[in-house]
Amino acid sequence: MFSKILVAVDGSESADKAFDRAVFLAARCGSVLDLVHVVQCEVGGDSANTFEIIEQLKEKAMSMLDGYKVLAQKNGVPIQVTIMQGDPAKVIIDTARAKKYDLIIMGTRGRSAFKELLIGSVSQKVMHHANCPVMVVR
Repeated sequence: MFSKILVAVDGSESADKAFDRAVFLAARCGSVLDLVHVVQCEVGGDSANTFEIIEQLKEKAMSMLDGYKVLAQKNGVPIQVTIMQGDPAKVIIDTARAKKYDLIIMGTRGRSAFKELLIGSVSQKVMHHANCPVMVVR
């Protein structure tokens, strides 16, 4: 049913739950998981300090992704991990289109309806613009 699943994680509790569901589903369907974390750097400028902050964020993300990778492998699920930089919703949507995923699984941080109205959410944007089904896990 789903041979290629894109899982977007951000280190939140809901992302952990989304990953658990993705592993469960992948194990049942014989799917391959591609795990992505998007580093969103809102630091202005092009100073050496900015680049250092981005590198620190990427190192922290790789540590997180390595933990997920171990869990997937323990369950016999093939997995690839990627760190990207940019606007999370745009990166997830563009990646899903370019690589023709069958499903996107991601968490939601459970923002209030008022906050989502004001600033939007990554999961909302992905749900509305993705070209494949999206499972959002709370």
